[in-house]
Amino acid sequence: RHLSGIRQMLKGVMVSPHFLFVVETQSGDGGVQRLTPHQLATRLALFIWSSIPDEQLLELADSGKLDEEPVLRSEVQRMLKDSRARALGENFGLQWLGLSNFDSVVKPDAAKFPEFVAELRSAMREEVVQFVSGVFREDRSLLDLVNADYTYANEHLAQYYGLGWNASESGGWQQVSLANQPRGGVLTMGAVLTATSYPLRTSPVLRGRWVLEEIMGDHVPPPPPNVPALDEQPAEKKVLTLRERLELHRQNPECAACHSRMDPLGFGLENFDAIGRYRTDEDGKPIDSAGILPSGESFAGILEMKQILLNRKENFLHHMTRKLLGFALGRNLTKFDDCVIDRAKEKCRSNGFQAKYLIEEIAVSYPFQHRFYSNSK
Repeated sequence: RHLSGIRQMLKGVMVSPHFLFVVETQSGDGGVQRLTPHQLATRLALFIWSSIPDEQLLELADSGKLDEEPVLRSEVQRMLKDSRARALGENFGLQWLGLSNFDSVVKPDAAKFPEFVAELRSAMREEVVQFVSGVFREDRSLLDLVNADYTYANEHLAQYYGLGWNASESGGWQQVSLANQPRGGVLTMGAVLTATSYPLRTSPVLRGRWVLEEIMGDHVPPPPPNVPALDEQPAEKKVLTLRERLELHRQNPECAACHSRMDPLGFGLENFDAIGRYRTDEDGKPIDSAGILPSGESFAGILEMKQILLNRKENFLHHMTRKLLGFALGRNLTKFDDCVIDRAKEKCRSNGFQAKYLIEEIAVSYPFQHRFYSNSK
């Protein structure tokens, strides 16, 4: 009977909504209400650490000081320097880049790419987590996400990328220089390049669409119905390159409008194969990674393409601010959130695009510190 009673008690705890979910209690009045200090502490810890508040946060909540804006801003900076802020890379970063299911969904052909083993897959994922969280934790510029002269790697990944490795440093992971390398930023990370490829080959279409939507925040409509898929090889004697086959595909006027936006950006990444290795040729033919955008801007290769993207850094800043605010609030954004987005962008812009200021402005914003409750009466 004693053990049975304990089991029933534990069962009741574990099926309770208060155990399974974060439940923010409310008064009976309903409407928009300010979070209590302890609710704010919990929301802040979930945002930055994906965890529960630590002792310092709880003490500030107990004293009521967490409601003071200077104190809250200071706590955001402290929390970002904590190792638990890695969660920004693991949860926000992977979600933003479309890599949440990288371990289970992305499956390059094992016969064609035997190098893509479990250890490499894990290292590619970890690179993204460490890099994205590092941008927020280490006072880095948000623009490093587009182009950086460093990344994080273990020995396996560094060798795979053809990078230098400092064997004298302790630990399995270290910051690695990308000076004089074609890599830099999330666009050229192995996980992104593999996830935006097909099992047997690269896809300039998938990659170009990914750049437009996930980096620049542009919307690309789905393909029109009854449009045939890209043929692997048309019935001609001449063997066509992937670029040539896509050019034939774009001759369909229903396809041309979107493909003229996507394909050039995808071609800019063609020097990287379907599992993210750098290459200069394919099947004995040199890679053509040049592109011309609908705006008339042209580039030759990934470095020049990234410079064009950086010239549109305001678009990138706007998109990243929206993504991060939506992540923090755990809901879709509305027009009433625009003022928060504008303030956060201005604070980030006026501080050299340092990513941490987006976190800070979101934390002190009205929608982060308030929520709407339906009237229970």
